[in-house]
Amino acid sequence: MKAAFFLLLMVLTIALTGCGQSPPPVPTLSRSSLEPLHLTDTNFQAEVLESEVPVLVDMWAPWCQPCIAMKPTLRQIASDLTGKVKVAELNIDDNPFIRQKYDIDKYPLLLVFVDGNEVQRLVGAKSREELLAVLSDHVAEEKLR
Repeated sequence: MKAAFFLLLMVLTIALTGCGQSPPPVPTLSRSSLEPLHLTDTNFQAEVLESEVPVLVDMWAPWCQPCIAMKPTLRQIASDLTGKVKVAELNIDDNPFIRQKYDIDKYPLLLVFVDGNEVQRLVGAKSREELLAVLSDHVAEEKLR
């Protein structure tokens, strides 16, 4: 009994204080320009409504096959327009406040925000060319080239 208690005490001590080895380095997280910014109810205000550049927001759901199928197109747009347009995505299942605030009930749904205001709403899967055409209305033409 005494040995079991001592062993348990040692295991807890090592678990709480470590065993003298350095922890592995924590990788630095940086957002790739190929990946849309992940939005939440919490960061939506700062990332979308206070953005200095137009924002294309993908309102998607993990169970929506057309939403999943659009991911490569959105990555391409994010890459093509880095610094000119912010491309972001919001999982509507995980963020009920934004879903309700913007009355999101069709998927995929893309919202374009300029100066914090929703200026366009696109329902359904869109091609790269369709998205570039829509965004060209909100970004100076020379910036899209």
